[in-house]
Amino acid sequence: MVPAQSREPRGVAALARIGRDVIGGSRPTLARVFGSHPRGRGRSVLSLSKGQPVVAAETFAPFRDAALLFVGGKGGVGKTTVAAAAALRLARANPARRMLLLSTDPAHSLADVFDLPGGEFGDEPRTIPRGPANLFVRELDAVKALGARRAALTAAMNDIASSFGATAVRRRGAELMDLAPPGIDELFGILSFVEASETYRLIIVDMAPTGHALRLLEQPDAARQWVQALLRVMLKYRSLAHPGELARELVRLSKSIRDLQALIRDGSRTHVVAVARAAEVPRVETERLLADLRRLKLVTPAIVVNALTLGPGRCSRCHDVAAMERRQLTALRRSCRAGSRRCDIIQTPLTAPPPRGITALEQWATQWSSGWEHV
Repeated sequence: MVPAQSREPRGVAALARIGRDVIGGSRPTLARVFGSHPRGRGRSVLSLSKGQPVVAAETFAPFRDAALLFVGGKGGVGKTTVAAAAALRLARANPARRMLLLSTDPAHSLADVFDLPGGEFGDEPRTIPRGPANLFVRELDAVKALGARRAALTAAMNDIASSFGATAVRRRGAELMDLAPPGIDELFGILSFVEASETYRLIIVDMAPTGHALRLLEQPDAARQWVQALLRVMLKYRSLAHPGELARELVRLSKSIRDLQALIRDGSRTHVVAVARAAEVPRVETERLLADLRRLKLVTPAIVVNALTLGPGRCSRCHDVAAMERRQLTALRRSCRAGSRRCDIIQTPLTAPPPRGITALEQWATQWSSGWEHV
């Protein structure tokens, strides 16, 4: 056991103290964990009290006012839980709108958050047992998506080669397939839902942690260059063999990538909501994420500051944590204002245990609060 720290450990000295606790095998007392006066008990110490008002409908405006919504942030801040709760809330409020909640994180956890028997949703959209009939969930199988596209392109390239016995074409095509940019597998998976974008009025994407997510958002440009390299090979040998299916497949792929680029860059249709924690390390990474999103010219209408100690009760340590969180929240507000004329700070309460299952997620979502920050 490692005792909770009132102040977030950062720097060599603070980390060394934790290391001594781990190596020394010391057993923290309740006083060390909760502070010198652990007078609060149970869930009420951590979460909103029952007297808090129900969230206003405007809290979910940043989620509602888009056709494609990416939910991103540092690993461990609660992106999947936030995405799941928001999807449930929006689907209940808009039963006539078909919505898709899509996970692109290789370590899928939507099934865990929804407490789904069997442990996974799979790569085909499906509804949640006892959930809204208009909400579909899919856990993207990126390897499968890449395999399908790769097989089609390789087969078409081999057709050209076999028509005049050119092993060089086959070898060059294989080399180009192996040079596909990192993340191309997820991009191919994303293309599949862009092609089906008319099927759903809102698509919420539960993304992988920050670096992985940014690579995905930057991916269309690199993928387009890769497709152009394949096209150059096709054009080089067009006088020897009719490219046929390869040309058609590359045209389809190029069009899908252009459509994805247009959708992502359309600020009226695509938004990115950043999920953060009110602690120094997550806050610093969130600020870097916001700067990268501004560089990519992506609209970020809100930051969800997750798991706040909004009802500290009489626990002295909880009051210290709440004070620290307020300081970090102020810094996040400044970052939010810096990138947008209108930026919403959405606050969610810390609960113990974390919400899991439809009932707990929907109840938790009623406790979110927000306030528009105008520049």
